[in-house]
Amino acid sequence: GGTSETEFSPGMTMTRGMFITILARIAGVDTTQNNVTTKFTDVKSGKFYTAAIKWASDNKIVNGMGAGLFAPDANVTREQMCLMLTNYAKFKGITLKTVEAKENFADDASISGWAKAAVYVCQQADIVNGKGAGKFDPKGTGTRAEASVIFTKFHKDYMK
Repeated sequence: GGTSETEFSPGMTMTRGMFITILARIAGVDTTQNNVTTKFTDVKSGKFYTAAIKWASDNKIVNGMGAGLFAPDANVTREQMCLMLTNYAKFKGITLKTVEAKENFADDASISGWAKAAVYVCQQADIVNGKGAGKFDPKGTGTRAEASVIFTKFHKDYMK
């Protein structure tokens, strides 16, 4: 999924809709069947991400942002990527192995309570790393390059 025929744009941000669409495609979901509705008021039928978000919601991979919203065009945060990935692993019955010692991130207090376990599971599974100075940057926007690394590591280690 590049941004044009010749560019991947690794530094570009990744939206929540894009991230879940990639996850759905990895799972083998037919994301072209977009004339569906979801429980989210801001996910319109017929968008590139509609089928993926419906699948993810139906399978408890995503819960949305509260108040019936999913925010598909909002940038995905680093902690949200971890939660979606660990929820997907749960859905598939995949246990993420601990291969790294737990790194207590310097900005641990800024990791949302709902994401903390997922962040550390992904860190210990060597799917995500800190961003320097011992920080995780949980609210930082996940870039296309970071998402690519996450999917590549997950696929290599768990999708054989």
